[in-house]
Amino acid sequence: MTEQKNDGIEIDWRPPEPRSGALGAWDKFVGPGATGAEENIQLVLGGLIAVAGLGLFWLGQGNTANWLQWVFVVVLALDIGGGIVTNSTSAAKRWYHRPGHGARQHLMFVGAHLVHIGLVAFLFAADPISYALGLGLVLMIGATIVVLIPLYLQRPMAIGIATLIIMLGQLAPFEIAGLNWFIPALMLKLILGHALKEAPFQPEHG
Repeated sequence: MTEQKNDGIEIDWRPPEPRSGALGAWDKFVGPGATGAEENIQLVLGGLIAVAGLGLFWLGQGNTANWLQWVFVVVLALDIGGGIVTNSTSAAKRWYHRPGHGARQHLMFVGAHLVHIGLVAFLFAADPISYALGLGLVLMIGATIVVLIPLYLQRPMAIGIATLIIMLGQLAPFEIAGLNWFIPALMLKLILGHALKEAPFQPEHG
């Protein structure tokens, strides 16, 4: 469905079909029909966020981190950095909130990131069990509330929940030198980026 147009912008809820082959895999990640500007923003800003995360990790851990920890943090920074920007684009909002893609699919997407939390916990946290269970539980509860609450309440609820979890992350059990950006960034990607349904503004066709 295409809604009102204003100043060359329209709200279009109909994602095009993903392309075939490798381009189709990319479409299913960023949302089919993403504009060149959207893709460029993802690559540039996502890359900058990843580099910033790695820089903070270097400052916090220095030469004390082993090779396995470094490999994991590189992958984590790229995934989180790209995901924050990608999940916030109109193309991704349109794709991930398309008809038939409901609460179960959103919670499966969020739940897949429990692996991220578990690995951060067991590679870095002083108390891995408390870190993994505590953060994992509040994340899933928060995401469930956001995807099930009436649409007109989603935005304030998502912002409030993300803020509370970020504040929780300031407590001692969640402090990890060089990785204190992980919890805020994860909330931006999953709660505000992925779970929150927002109008997919698109340039007017033709």
